Amino acid sequence: MRNNQNRLGPAAAPHTVSAAATIGLDFVVPTEFVGLPSRGRFYPSDHPLHNQETIEIKYMTAKEEDILASVTLIEKGLVIDRLLESIIVADLDPSTLLVGDRNAIMIAARTSSYGKDYKAHLFCTECEHEQDYGFDLEKINMQEKCFDQAFLSDNKILFNEESGNFDVLLPKAEITIGVKMLTGKDEVSGEKNKSDKVVTGMLGRFITTVDGQSDQPLVSQFIENMLAADSRYLRSILVDLTPNINLKQEFVCENCEVSKDREVPLSAEFFWPQ
Repeated sequence: MRNNQNRLGPAAAPHTVSAAATIGLDFVVPTEFVGLPSRGRFYPSDHPLHNQETIEIKYMTAKEEDILASVTLIEKGLVIDRLLESIIVADLDPSTLLVGDRNAIMIAARTSSYGKDYKAHLFCTECEHEQDYGFDLEKINMQEKCFDQAFLSDNKILFNEESGNFDVLLPKAEITIGVKMLTGKDEVSGEKNKSDKVVTGMLGRFITTVDGQSDQPLVSQFIENMLAADSRYLRSILVDLTPNINLKQEFVCENCEVSKDREVPLSAEFFWPQ
C-alpha cells in the first residue's frame, strides 16, 4: 500500500493552457495533475484514461463560476458534468469518469481555486443542532483497498483483467459474480430510477455477471433471490472495492459535543466559499 495523501495536489512543475488573447496579451490558465483513485485500471481499453494514473485539469476561472451559477444547469442536474467538461484538458465525456475519480477532480479543483478550508452547514444527528463546520480538504486520502492483494485474497476476490471488473465469490451460495465500478452516468441513472427496491436496485448497478453469464434477465433474477447473508456481505465490501477518496472527517457538535465522522458534502455549493 502506498501513502497517497498528496496525490490529489498539483504537480511540482505547473503547466499552462492557452486562453483567449485580449488587447494584445496572451492569457494562460495554469493546470495541475490530479491523482486518480482508480489509477486508470478500471476503464476500458478505448477510454482516454485507460491505465492513466493522473489527469490534467485547468484551474477554475470566471467562466467556470458562470457554469456553477447557472440556474438552468442546476435544475437539469448537469452543473457538475459541465464543470468537469470545462476544466478537464483531455477530450472525454465526464459522465464516463468513475465516481471516485470525479470526486478527486472536484476536490482538487476546489482546493486550487479557493483553498483547503471548506465550511459546510451541518445538522448534528444526535441533538439536531445546526452549525457551520470547517473541513480541511488537504486531509483527504485515497481509499484503495481494491489494490491490496492481501485484502483481495482474504476475501476470495479476483480482478478480471479482460473485463476490468472484480470476480467475487459469495460465501453462502458459493457462486462467483462480476462486480463493476460505477461511473457518473451510473450514479445519475440510479438517482433518476429510485424506487422502493433500495437493496436490489443498488446491487443491480454493480453486478454484471453471475457464474460467468451476463444475460440481464438471469442477473436480475439472481439479484432478486440472492441470499440475505450474501447480499449483506457484498454490500459490506463494495465500499472497499471502490477506488475513491476518503471524504470522512471528524465532526464535533458545538452544542452536545458528540464527535462523529461525517462525509464532506460534495455539490455545486461545494465550490462557493462562505
